[in-house]
Amino acid sequence: MLKTVLNPYAWGFLAVYGAATGMLVASGTPLGDVLASGVILGVALPLVAWIACRGMPEPEPPMPWQAGEWQLMLVLLLWIAGFLAFKGPLLDLLTPPGADARLKETFNTLLKLAAFVVVPAVLIGRRGWGWAQAGHPTAPARSRAMPFLVVAIAAVAVQYFLGSQFHKLLDGTYAERHLALGATFCLLWMSIEAGLVEEFFFRWYLQSRLAAWTRSQVAAVLIGALIFGLAHAPGIVLRGAGTVEGLGDHPALGTTLAYVIATEGLAGIVFGVLWARTRSFVLLVLLHGFFDALSNTAAFMDTWRL
Repeated sequence: MLKTVLNPYAWGFLAVYGAATGMLVASGTPLGDVLASGVILGVALPLVAWIACRGMPEPEPPMPWQAGEWQLMLVLLLWIAGFLAFKGPLLDLLTPPGADARLKETFNTLLKLAAFVVVPAVLIGRRGWGWAQAGHPTAPARSRAMPFLVVAIAAVAVQYFLGSQFHKLLDGTYAERHLALGATFCLLWMSIEAGLVEEFFFRWYLQSRLAAWTRSQVAAVLIGALIFGLAHAPGIVLRGAGTVEGLGDHPALGTTLAYVIATEGLAGIVFGVLWARTRSFVLLVLLHGFFDALSNTAAFMDTWRL
């Protein structure tokens, strides 16, 4: 814990988060809301994850940083940035106006799988790297189940108190529909669309290689979380997700960047801590899917008419 406090990357992350907080408050977001989100996402949930992993043996470290890795990392980051910028027009090209929302969701997931998993895996494989480059878990599978259960319960508690979409599942709106079936399918869908897609690139690849470069798990978690947060900005700026997030139809770029740092960026710390302490890719994929299913089951059931 002391190493974390003294880590210069931690202070750098706090500086970035402080600037994001100031920008959000200046744009009209109540300070209390920003601080509450920061405490829950940036402190409470990562602390729960860290405590849940205490006593587990240290996982095998990632393969040491090698000469020339910067080129590959830069290429992959530019590839992801380009994909996020042009995903909207590409999706519109593949799905005609008025197309069934289910078709659009399917193409969206397939595009993300191709961009975040298939293309990076091919480029990584061309360097001769395999699964071992990210390190291996050393704890038995049964002990890795405990962090999943603990963090999942904490996520449900957070959604219960703060999640408006989650409360749609509790207020009787979906009582006469196939709620259990919808929740199960949503978990499976989100484990692929968000869990597999984002955990492969942002944790398995990016955080592992950042840890090898910086020789610091703390630095890798925080830098990776910051990039993870920024990757959500194009959806708000270019594809109208600002309305869903309460930022309006056309939020300013500065406000958008501040928002994704103060929300998605902090949320990335939870998954980063779990990856650093467990190296369990399955745990991360399922838990990420569970997180997203809590707030997306209602919309998923509407889209898929369950």
